[in-house]
Amino acid sequence: MARMLRYQSFRPVHFCLFSVAAIALCAAGGCSSLSRNRIDEDVVSARQLSLRGVDAAQRGQLTEAEALFGNALEMCPLDERIQYHYAETLWELGRRDEAVSHMERAVRLSGGKAELLVRLGDMYLARGELERAANQAEAAIRANRQLASAWALRGDVLSQAGDHRECLASYHRAVSYQEHYPRVQLAIAHTYQQQGRHARALATLRSLADGYPVDEVPPDVLFLQGIALKELGRHEAAVETLTEATKQAKPTSELLYHLAECQMLAGDPINARLTIESALANAPGHGPSQALHEHLRSIQRRLANPDVDFRQR
Repeated sequence: MARMLRYQSFRPVHFCLFSVAAIALCAAGGCSSLSRNRIDEDVVSARQLSLRGVDAAQRGQLTEAEALFGNALEMCPLDERIQYHYAETLWELGRRDEAVSHMERAVRLSGGKAELLVRLGDMYLARGELERAANQAEAAIRANRQLASAWALRGDVLSQAGDHRECLASYHRAVSYQEHYPRVQLAIAHTYQQQGRHARALATLRSLADGYPVDEVPPDVLFLQGIALKELGRHEAAVETLTEATKQAKPTSELLYHLAECQMLAGDPINARLTIESALANAPGHGPSQALHEHLRSIQRRLANPDVDFRQR
């Protein structure tokens, strides 16, 4: 879905700057080698190839899409939209240096369109180039101060730089312009949890959950809610929330571990042991689950032999 949104999100007004420049050159200089009809044919062909490329990319046929966009660029090398789509396709194919190069061209051709600056910044950030990513974020904000993704990029850069106070300010600015922004709201919650501000994390996650139908809240949102509830000492509520998360998708060992821990803390060691055994069945080498399993076994032995003080062993 994320790939589909990227391919659909960018629609500049002019399709092929190259055709406009070529027509102007011919009119001014008496060019006879290129006719208007031929240029128009190239524009139409490039548009058709680009549309086919978008369709192929959305179907996951990235190699086909790459070839189609490449052919379109041969006809319209100065078209920002084709450069953008070509860059996205190369990025998905793992050809990241080439992708960045073409996205840089798309930015230049667009005259610094804010959305493209953000996407280029995302690419820089993914490669660990924080300073260059930060520059793109600031440029995008100057171009459009109300662009939520620009503030989100700024927050991502500051988060990676370890500046949690400023990254929260940028993330909140992003959410002020786009109320339902799951990626950013999750980042805010993560940051609050890192700071030990679990009540704020829980409030953020509940606000995020309110943006979904009741039975469609993503499991990662429920998981983080459960963790926040656990940290706040609300173990029964944490069990309820984490149990709901296990129903949304195949539970991970980490999710099952935290559910088992909350069940134990809520005074339900029997279900806690059943849950932790499921976690170990998924991932026998999961260290925290192994430790909790042994702890639960010791509790069971203590209950079976109340006269034995297992704390001395």
